[in-house]
Amino acid sequence: MMQIFLVILFTIFSVTAFWFFLRGKYKLSPLWLMLSVWFIAIAISQLNLSTLELDWPGKYWYLLGISLVSFVLGFIVFDNWSPLRVIRKKSQSLIPRSFSSSETDNSKLRYVIYFLFGTSLLALYMFYQRAGNFPLLSPDPDAFRFAADEKVPGLINYGAQLARIFIPLSFFYMFWQGFNWRKHADLIAISVVGIVFITLFASRTQIFFVDLWIMGLYLLMRKPNWKQALKFYPIFLLVSVFVLAAVPLIRQTKSYGPDYLGSITGIDSSNYNKLQKALVPIYVGVAFNQQALLHAWQYYQVNPVQHGKVSLDPFTNILGLDQFRSNYNLGEIFYSWWNTGTYLFPFVQDFGEAAFYFIPFLIAGLLTILWQYWRSNPNFLSINLYAYAYFFMVMTVYLSFTVRAEMYLDLALLVLVYLFIIHDSKRHSSHI
Repeated sequence: MMQIFLVILFTIFSVTAFWFFLRGKYKLSPLWLMLSVWFIAIAISQLNLSTLELDWPGKYWYLLGISLVSFVLGFIVFDNWSPLRVIRKKSQSLIPRSFSSSETDNSKLRYVIYFLFGTSLLALYMFYQRAGNFPLLSPDPDAFRFAADEKVPGLINYGAQLARIFIPLSFFYMFWQGFNWRKHADLIAISVVGIVFITLFASRTQIFFVDLWIMGLYLLMRKPNWKQALKFYPIFLLVSVFVLAAVPLIRQTKSYGPDYLGSITGIDSSNYNKLQKALVPIYVGVAFNQQALLHAWQYYQVNPVQHGKVSLDPFTNILGLDQFRSNYNLGEIFYSWWNTGTYLFPFVQDFGEAAFYFIPFLIAGLLTILWQYWRSNPNFLSINLYAYAYFFMVMTVYLSFTVRAEMYLDLALLVLVYLFIIHDSKRHSSHI
């Protein structure tokens, strides 16, 4: 009975926070979206469908509460921090706000999309030459993905999945100009082909990433009313649910056989209908990552922390600084088939229980700065960075993107594209 009460209570909290995100004070801010996402994640986790799930002890509830309070305080502090207000005012006169459809430099974005598409084609060929197949087409997608990571260098792997970048940029271009089938036929074709490309890698995160980025762009650029939103978002929400359910089912069925997920997670799905079975991967993706965070907190109560090495892994690995790499065994923390644990997980590895107190505050600060940047300077860079941040926030309940090198490559690429687009165009910049 208490479980049902908690599910209903946190679902109401989530819906209320999302309403404020759309219509209340601090509209479209990270404050409300983060709270909405975490409240619904807590609600889902209270269903306790698996026999492997530990009951949340009172201390863990307390730490989750502290992390959310810390995030709220971080937002309030950074939103009202006077030095940032001065920087915002000065930046309005220093940074080009956008580029209009009449400017010749606008065609640069189209050229960038073509370039990224061509680079992706070349990288896909190189990936296939080295790996011999693609994960989705292989007999054992899970095993193939690990083997491909060993065979294919990181930049080729990243380049082969550049559809994650050129598809959202294509939609940015179309939203900015006003969608037209004839005028944007090339970008539509590139996006469709890109969807095929990225699906070959059997990664729900990658497809969900593109989906959320585009939904964020539409919200920030078009500022839709309810009628427009109801025409646009249901399709993308259906894609999100389909991807989160179908991709792991296909991958795991090919690799391990049917009903693998239910059996390994201790979820009795024998009486589930097809829809309920399809939703099991979504439940596991949310509830078991809360479990991973719980296990990590308990593990590092009695084991030494990594002192920042996990957070720095994306950089030390790229630079080959082996002496600074983290050293831990995930199998000692949780079951070997778990691989994520919310955005807090690597920080708990690095700093233990203290991470619940100060990491959300700092993350809130960074997200608040992006929100302010978008509000004061709605240009190519600010819009795309903040739309990217929407994906980051939604995925905080699933994984930590801060320890994935592709996030830093994505952000660097967006900055380079922005600098290329605005080069020599300051004299005729304008509002969107």
